[in-house]
Amino acid sequence: MIHLFLAHFVADHGFTDNTKIRSYRGMKLLEHILWSIFAFLAFTFDTLLKSSTGRTVLFVAIAIHVAGDILRTKLGSSWKVHLLEVVLLGIMFVLNTFVSKTFVTSYISREFALYLLGMAVVTMAVTYIFRNFYPGDPNYNDLDGISERLAFFIFFLGKSYLLAGLSLLLGYLYRLWKVKKFSASWWISPLSALVITLIWKFLIW
Repeated sequence: MIHLFLAHFVADHGFTDNTKIRSYRGMKLLEHILWSIFAFLAFTFDTLLKSSTGRTVLFVAIAIHVAGDILRTKLGSSWKVHLLEVVLLGIMFVLNTFVSKTFVTSYISREFALYLLGMAVVTMAVTYIFRNFYPGDPNYNDLDGISERLAFFIFFLGKSYLLAGLSLLLGYLYRLWKVKKFSASWWISPLSALVITLIWKFLIW
């Protein structure tokens, strides 16, 4: 059960441009922190709030997450911010192990939690690489790639392999028509979709 870990990942990567958090100040940063708290509660309110241990772990997790949000604004775009991301993920994974059995009774099943995490990884984790490492443009528009990878993930896990293959083919043809200028992201995006989806197929089933 990975609900607490999932909450952290969604708060900073799902529906959020992670690279922009580093530039947040004042009210914008406060809005993100509030969103993060609600994300944590959304995945854990029906389980962790019922026990003192659960509430303690949840409070610690939220406090560390908020500290990470503030620290990002100090580190900017240096390599230290990427190390921070890895450290935060590791801490959340460890904290999750302390309360993982609690999530057995959650309204979010194990399979669905893993499915949601997979959707976040196949979309935003790959975009994180594009925006931070290659091509390394914080404003890199990966909307087409996100749609392509998400469609493949959903269709493949739904055992509609023809539609999964078509989603990658159509994504390539769209880039060929719209972008025209070839980039390595053209093959990195579909390949990452394939690799991540195969990993998740093993995890869920």
